[in-house]
Amino acid sequence: MRTLLNRREYKPAELLLVPMIDIFTVLVTFLLMTAVFSRIAIMQIDLPSSVSAKPEEPKFRLEVIVRQDGFELSDGKQAIGTVPKVSGAYDLKALTEGVLAVKREHPTSEDASVLSEPKVPYDELIQAMDAICSVELPAADPLVAGAAPSGVPGSASPQTVKVALFTNIALGDAP
Repeated sequence: MRTLLNRREYKPAELLLVPMIDIFTVLVTFLLMTAVFSRIAIMQIDLPSSVSAKPEEPKFRLEVIVRQDGFELSDGKQAIGTVPKVSGAYDLKALTEGVLAVKREHPTSEDASVLSEPKVPYDELIQAMDAICSVELPAADPLVAGAAPSGVPGSASPQTVKVALFTNIALGDAP
């Protein structure tokens, strides 16, 4: 019996590389697909000069706060006015009149913020933005002097002219 066991030839063990190559292929593909590639960007930074300059006075910015019970107008520091709801609806005409009064005091300002409470409908927010963006005024109004009349050349002067009030509008949450 011993002779039968001794006669058997021993083959060297083979190493199978094909399954290992398959695993590495899948691993490399997975790592490439999930890798986050960083983007190199050049940022231009303007550093302050060594010459001390006077700090600029902050520009006027109108804040319109849309609440459940109406609008509040402020300049960020103090309240300018309020526009309550009329029979359950927002009074957009009164809002436009209030914003027009503010525009007459600050004719060069174009910045406004519309801040809303969480439960205010989106449509009401858009209507408020439209109300503070522009208004139609009579052609004889002093605020119209800077605006070009929009009409057909050669025709009579239009009765009303659309004037931009606060065109740079930012949105946010009401405090």
